[in-house]
Amino acid sequence: MTDDRPVWVLGGGGVAGIAWETGILAGLADEGVVIAPDSVVIGTSAGAVVGAQVTSGTSLEELYAVQVANDPREVSPNLSAGSLLKLATAGKRIGRLALDAKIDDPGRHLRIIADRLPVHDWPAIDLRLTAFDAESGEFRVFTRDDGVALVDAVAASSAIPLSMAPVQIQGRHYIDGGMRSAINADLAPGAGPVVVLAPSTASFGSGVSFEKQRAALGGRRVTVIERDAPSKAAQGRKLMDRSVVPAVVAAGRAQGRAEAARVRVALAGQ
Repeated sequence: MTDDRPVWVLGGGGVAGIAWETGILAGLADEGVVIAPDSVVIGTSAGAVVGAQVTSGTSLEELYAVQVANDPREVSPNLSAGSLLKLATAGKRIGRLALDAKIDDPGRHLRIIADRLPVHDWPAIDLRLTAFDAESGEFRVFTRDDGVALVDAVAASSAIPLSMAPVQIQGRHYIDGGMRSAINADLAPGAGPVVVLAPSTASFGSGVSFEKQRAALGGRRVTVIERDAPSKAAQGRKLMDRSVVPAVVAAGRAQGRAEAARVRVALAGQ
């Protein structure tokens, strides 16, 4: 039997990415386009946070309001331009860089994720969260069937090397799933339509390019939403700066409304 479930791929993009994706989903919902209970949701980094939030049963209006209010629980990760350059050129050394980094408060990231998530239990929906094994370099996808706490899985998926400590799970140390790709759309199972929210399409080190991911999906209907001009203007160059969050989430909501007709057609398979 063919698996025709719709797949939502939520990509990485820092605190601005969380805001933008929340805005997009709120705007889509304004026009009656929502993530159906039979969907698969694949989250990477910021997308892991949003995926866990929007499948928790918490309304998008509540999640949107948190972003508009610029909740102080949203922090600006300490990631300098020099650190970004190191990550971009690290190749297979990314894991070692993450393990060797001196983090002032290793437990801070886990506490932030615990605060961000309104519910700490895995949802009924098929939620899949990506992470990167810092020691072996292997890529992993966490699901509710793995016996891993949701907070730990989200924290692992969004643990940016050199800024946040790797997250220990089942004796291994995991870092941001975006170290393979900010998108990871090629993980979409089945043959159903795929909707990709892409704050960024970057890949670090020896990661998999978004072009290769699209090619791997073959002839499937893939709808990609990237930041429009107002969303880019709202964010500027401040991917990790929470000061842009209210403007970005508002721009994302307007864009989501504008994208709703296109996404509706894609999900209907027309």
